[in-house]
Amino acid sequence: MPSQASSSATSVSVAQPAVHGRSKVWIRWSVYVAIAVVAFGGGWRLAMMQAEQKHLIELSNVDLPKSEGIVVTATPIRFAPLRRFVEAVGTLYGFEEVTISSKNEGRVLRVHHDVASIVQPSELLLELDPTDAELAVAQAARSLQSELAKIGLTEVPNDSTSVDEFPTVVSARLRYVNAQARVQRSIPLRNTNAVSAEDFDQIQSEADILKSDLENQILIARHSVASARLKQAELDVAKQRLKECQIVAPIPTLTDGSSTQSYTVSERLVSEGSLLRPGTEVFKLVLGKTLKLRLAIPEANFENIQTGQTVEITTSTSKDNVLGTVKRISPTIDRNTRTVMVEIEVPNHDGSLRAGSFVRGRIITGETAEALLIPQEGLYSFAGITKIFVMENGVAREHKVTVGEKSGDFVELVSPTLPRNAIIITSGQKQLSDGISVTLRKATQETSTTKDTPAQSAHNTNGVGT
Repeated sequence: MPSQASSSATSVSVAQPAVHGRSKVWIRWSVYVAIAVVAFGGGWRLAMMQAEQKHLIELSNVDLPKSEGIVVTATPIRFAPLRRFVEAVGTLYGFEEVTISSKNEGRVLRVHHDVASIVQPSELLLELDPTDAELAVAQAARSLQSELAKIGLTEVPNDSTSVDEFPTVVSARLRYVNAQARVQRSIPLRNTNAVSAEDFDQIQSEADILKSDLENQILIARHSVASARLKQAELDVAKQRLKECQIVAPIPTLTDGSSTQSYTVSERLVSEGSLLRPGTEVFKLVLGKTLKLRLAIPEANFENIQTGQTVEITTSTSKDNVLGTVKRISPTIDRNTRTVMVEIEVPNHDGSLRAGSFVRGRIITGETAEALLIPQEGLYSFAGITKIFVMENGVAREHKVTVGEKSGDFVELVSPTLPRNAIIITSGQKQLSDGISVTLRKATQETSTTKDTPAQSAHNTNGVGT
């Protein structure tokens, strides 16, 4: 048994070194293979880079086609009629806008019209309960009759009536005349001592008293006349208050020139049964078939505005422009906005326009029969300078310009003067300078061969490509 164990131990110790030797060999071969793969990949990458570099060098030696100039688009100038105008926005107002208020205190008895009703001047709008006013009239009439009875008259005397004809004055005058006659008859008797001095003085005193009574009756009569006229005025006031229980449309003094004047009720502010106080607003009315447009015109354009000029008015609701006329120009300039208020009368016979609408107005200040127009796309601004480039024989020529009114996609060229066949470059201006070569971009679509008339050209909104 001991010999068998020793032989087993000997066999194990001899086999272990053989296994370790094979592992080292496999590891060594793996390293060699990895190095070979890396070397092969690096060589292939280097070869590809060298091939690409060679191809680029070959391309650089090829002669490419050279450009004939900067590619641009262009549009010819136009000559067409051009209207000159000053444009602003404003609000439409009624020719006369009236707010009707109550002068009396009372309860609304009846309302005769509502919103949108057409009302003629002096037509009844509203009635107040007249009971109190009627009682006041009756009271004032009785007071006047009582005052007239004091002086024996039935009517209030006018300014030409003399108080000497009043009964009380006539009676006092007769008594005084009789006393004066007694005095005259007593004078001869006094000289002959037929009448004592005491009796003569008594007769003279009675005459003086009657004279004072006459003067007093004249004063009373004059006071009664003044009092009667006061009572008559009170009666007239009471009648006027009774009349004002019926509120009517006013009679206009400023008219829009139309043959018939009428109001339109724009707002009703009370209802039947409402208790009104003096000054309570009851209706708002708008007068006539003509409206007023008020435009705030900048001070710089004020000198071009004159009365009688035509105004084109555009609203958001109307399809067609409405023509108005400048009627009034404010003589002062607003200090805050530096604008001048211009008032324009706008006919509205069909009622299509409404007061309060926001509209745009163009005041036509003049018209040029043949204006030089250039496309707005041709304008180029840099450092505060506006310029254009004109294409001449394949070369761009720079011009500093001054422009005027706009007409669609075109704008008036005030200066300089260009030939009638001038062509304006409309793209690529940032790349251009005076004298640089340019080439027109080839059209991708066929252009229209229809020739615009001068009027159409002035208002055409599409530029003409070249």
